[in-house]
Amino acid sequence: MRVWTVGSSSAVPTADRGLAANLIEYDGERILFDCGEGTQRTLMKEKLGLMKISRIFISHWHADHFSGLLGLIQTMELEGREEPLYIYGPPRTEEFTEKILDTGYFRRSYDIFVQDIVEGEEIVGEGYTVKPFEVEHGVNAFGYSFEEASTKKANKEKMKELGLGSSPKVGKLKEGESIEWNGETVTPDQVVEEMPGRKVVYSGDTEKCENMIENAEDADLLIHEATCLHEMIDDRKGHTSALQAGEIASEASVDKLVLTHFSRRYRNNEEELREEALKEFDDVELAQDGKKFEVKPHRPEE
Repeated sequence: MRVWTVGSSSAVPTADRGLAANLIEYDGERILFDCGEGTQRTLMKEKLGLMKISRIFISHWHADHFSGLLGLIQTMELEGREEPLYIYGPPRTEEFTEKILDTGYFRRSYDIFVQDIVEGEEIVGEGYTVKPFEVEHGVNAFGYSFEEASTKKANKEKMKELGLGSSPKVGKLKEGESIEWNGETVTPDQVVEEMPGRKVVYSGDTEKCENMIENAEDADLLIHEATCLHEMIDDRKGHTSALQAGEIASEASVDKLVLTHFSRRYRNNEEELREEALKEFDDVELAQDGKKFEVKPHRPEE
């Protein structure tokens, strides 16, 4: 699993940051979360395969989170896309998407399926589920949790203790069968463990709220907005300060926090935001357009 922060500016793009967009690549599939202005240019620049995007999840319908959608869709058409594209978002997503697609002259060479979703629904893909959850932003707005399905894995240390090494019989243990090894019966529960899948959570735009903390719990990676320093948060209703993003990461016990959605007032000074978040959480990185994050599989022995 690889994750890219494609666009990382808030409200207005800067010379080096486009507007909100994040890409997850999982098992060859590419899934886009938000599509602000500049998204397709970064996708092209970083060679992220925009034609391979299968699903787009919009967090909410403020322009900085969807303003790149029309251009991306039209580029896919001009490049000869044939595979369907699926677009999801909060209530009115179907309405707003149809308005975008009716702007200008546009011939659809591929199917576009649009769906309004609500908290509690699950969009199920091949080996993963995307779960929307409501956040507090003053309009209908979602955060999203991308969750890999759990898997059965053999504990290498336990295999070594039993002398199994890399025996092909381990496959039978994963299937729930006992095996005979060195004259003894080895049962699945001696070697095989159910491992939770990887989890990546994206906040969208939100005030600090309990629903955000609950849905981010135990995430491997939390991509959270940090529009401003905490001293400014009273003037940024519906948003989160870097300090609060650090609090959320700590309270949710995530592994890594990536800050994004920076106000242009911090251009070339984004490190201030990271330093503030570090007061509450100790593994913080700044988003950068095109920056990649690897999320490693969970192992029983770790």
